[in-house]
Amino acid sequence: MAFITIIDDDVEFAENISVVLKGDGHEVRMRDETKGAVEDLIKATPDLLILDVMFPENPSGGFDLAREIRKNDKLKRLPIILLTSINQQFPMDFSYKDIDKEWMPVQDFVEKPVDMEELLDKVREILKSTGK
Repeated sequence: MAFITIIDDDVEFAENISVVLKGDGHEVRMRDETKGAVEDLIKATPDLLILDVMFPENPSGGFDLAREIRKNDKLKRLPIILLTSINQQFPMDFSYKDIDKEWMPVQDFVEKPVDMEELLDKVREILKSTGK
C-alpha cells in the first residue's frame, strides 16, 4: 500500500480518482489548492503526488508547484504525475516527450479526460520503480 496525495481544484474529480486508488489498496489524501502544499507535503510526504496543472488562482499552478518541489531538499525525489487538459484548452500537441527536468519536472503525465485504467497503470509503474 502506498500513500498518494492528489492536488486538484476539481474536488469531485479528485474524489473519483481517490475511489479508484483506494480500490487498488492505496491511502489517499486530497488538496484543492497549491497554496501551502509544499509545507503540507513536507509534514506528510506521500509516495506519489498526482497534480493538476491549472488552478483558478494560477493557470500554471501545477507546473509552478512541481518546480518548487524539485528545489526542496525534502521533496525533490517525490514522484509526480501531472494531470493536464492543456491540449484541449490550448492545442499545443503537448506530450510525454515534453517532460524536462527544468521546465516540467515530473515522472509522467495523463491527459484529461483521464482514462482511469491508464492512470492506475502509471501509478503502479511509478510505485514499482520506487520500491513501493
